[in-house]
Amino acid sequence: MSAAASIRRSREHGFGLIEILITLVVMAAVLGMVFSALHRSQHQTNRLTNVAEERQMARAAVQLIERETRMAGSGWGRTVVEGSNNGVPWALYAVTMGYGGPAHSDSVTILGAWQASTTINAAMPTSSSIIDVASVDGFAPGDLVIITDPDNKSAHLFECTAINTSTNHIQHNPSSPYNEPGGHNGWPSSGYPTGSFVYKVTMSTYWYDSTAYRKPVLMRREAGKAAQIVAYNVDGFHVWYELQDGTWTRDPGTLTFVDKVIPVVLTRVTDSRLPTLRDSVWAAVRPRTF
Repeated sequence: MSAAASIRRSREHGFGLIEILITLVVMAAVLGMVFSALHRSQHQTNRLTNVAEERQMARAAVQLIERETRMAGSGWGRTVVEGSNNGVPWALYAVTMGYGGPAHSDSVTILGAWQASTTINAAMPTSSSIIDVASVDGFAPGDLVIITDPDNKSAHLFECTAINTSTNHIQHNPSSPYNEPGGHNGWPSSGYPTGSFVYKVTMSTYWYDSTAYRKPVLMRREAGKAAQIVAYNVDGFHVWYELQDGTWTRDPGTLTFVDKVIPVVLTRVTDSRLPTLRDSVWAAVRPRTF
């Protein structure tokens, strides 16, 4: 057999083992790069989805705080509201600050009226358990109510324990922990005159909880109701206050010089292969009554 015939016969047998191995190695490398790129792309997509979800939850929480803050102090403004909690005197503000310290989160309690309101029909020289009002429409047992004089010099908080629709009476008996037996601190010496305002109020507290759930959360509790999660997997909660001179602080000490309330919900997405992504959602709100 000639040399040319031998070469043709060899070529007719196809690829050799080495050629096949090289081809497989190249294909494996290409497929590895493709799948690696797809994995990175999917991972980044999931990460961005988590960022968007956390920002959306934080934004919804800030909008809720913003809505309530706008109505803080409705009808009584910056007047200190006297009250009681299990016999312990309270001094409440439209916005009660809870500064947590430089390295910790804050809390805030917002007291506002955006529901029912009425006026009293008879003067109250003493803190009677009966409030004679023009109308009890919109009021119900379990509601927190505030009475304040027309000049907003004083204000007191009670819990409604009973409603009498035939006499238009709101009762605040001492059976409630928010009602102080025998009267209330700071009751004005001349009492509350006819025409003083009575408001149904909501008292909401927001705080950061890093221990009770699998991931840190922002909580909200409305007085008389169970606490609820308003933002999940957050990195902190700071409340800044813009003062009337334009400066900002997290610890104003008093509501007197506060012009705006600035809730800030911090978010964080951590990945061992990528830098930690930190962000925040915030709003600057001036209560309408300030």
